[in-house]
Amino acid sequence: MITLKQIEQEHGIGRSSLHTYRRRPTFPQPVPVEGSTKIVYDAAEVAAWFEANPPQQGKRSDLAPQDEGAAMPQTTDQTTPISVSPPDYLTRDQWAGLTLAVLGGAMEGVERAGLPGAWGSDLGVAAVQGLRERLDVLMSEGGTQDG
Repeated sequence: MITLKQIEQEHGIGRSSLHTYRRRPTFPQPVPVEGSTKIVYDAAEVAAWFEANPPQQGKRSDLAPQDEGAAMPQTTDQTTPISVSPPDYLTRDQWAGLTLAVLGGAMEGVERAGLPGAWGSDLGVAAVQGLRERLDVLMSEGGTQDG
């Protein structure tokens, strides 16, 4: 049996690389050990997997080559970043806390739903806009920060 830390050390990889490998369907499955919560693997299976899938060092070779001196391509579908101004009835920390929670929820929802990751930003901004609009309504109806 071999632990995650031992896999990192024996195969010369970092924690994030190992996490990426573990998400691949071809990576060996952990072996359950009765009475333990430690994640362990069959050492022979892991060694065989790394032999068939050696870690690659350096720059990714699966990306298209880039001409670093070339001008950036122009697109006609450029969007202007949308900014949602903080309301004057909340402190900076209150607004930051709310927006971070909403953006985090949007990103998590996109991930859980299996939607394209790029949608998270757009949906997050829309959610923050909706939050701001609803807060404005509540405050105009006589709401207070105290409840």
